Amino acid sequence: MAVVFQWLVRITAALIVLAVLGVAMVYYLASRSLPNYDAVVRVPNITAPVEIVRDNANVPHIFGDTDTDVFHGLGFAHAQDRLWQMMMLRRTAQGRLSEVFGTATLDVDSFVRRLDIYRLSVQSVEAQDARTRAALDAYAAGVNARLDQINAEALGRGAPEMFLFNAPLAPWRPADSIAIAKLMALQLSGHMTEEVLRARMSLVLDDPDRLADILPDVPGDGIASLPEYAALVPNTEPRFAQAATTAHPLSPFQPRGLAGASNAWAAAA
Repeated sequence: MAVVFQWLVRITAALIVLAVLGVAMVYYLASRSLPNYDAVVRVPNITAPVEIVRDNANVPHIFGDTDTDVFHGLGFAHAQDRLWQMMMLRRTAQGRLSEVFGTATLDVDSFVRRLDIYRLSVQSVEAQDARTRAALDAYAAGVNARLDQINAEALGRGAPEMFLFNAPLAPWRPADSIAIAKLMALQLSGHMTEEVLRARMSLVLDDPDRLADILPDVPGDGIASLPEYAALVPNTEPRFAQAATTAHPLSPFQPRGLAGASNAWAAAA
């Protein structure tokens, strides 16, 4: 009995040591992926030193001699703090979430690819004036400078989430920034869910006044003439008036009433 007890103690102690080592390894790898805000980093593509100062709320304040240098610093700061989010937004705009999350996001990818957001973003780059293009290029260079630092200094995978999901990081392009802006515009808009609900409601309500009573028109003159939705789909069964309210957490299409955001930025000359 004493021998069995001794082995149980040894096994328990070994398991505790392995658990401690495992936690320490996870902490080390995760901490390596977190940015060092006190570091001095040498990067190409800037004309003078850029300083990124963070206040006690960790809000970055970027100081540089030129606008392009500041945009470079902004890209670097964003990649320090928001790399996982940036990569997921880019994948969403490209319709490539399913490469990471499998069949769970196929519907999201299929819908986004129908909107053709990323191809239109590539075309939009060519339509920018010289000043905007310089800002986009400088921002992309800043993001890529952070990616180069991660690779050169073996800083984990750039973000702790990357250890949970194997998502290879491609260099940032100007089109990526425009694609995310377009995607954010889609996320901020509640028009799609409202218009779909109104269209479905019109299938079961023949009285326009009753429809307007349930779903009031926005005050003021409309900027576009809306069609009679029911006329677009004649002989449709009333059962199609049910509005869908569920969506994948990674979908850019927010449930009705939840579209919007709360971020704000400020710039000073």
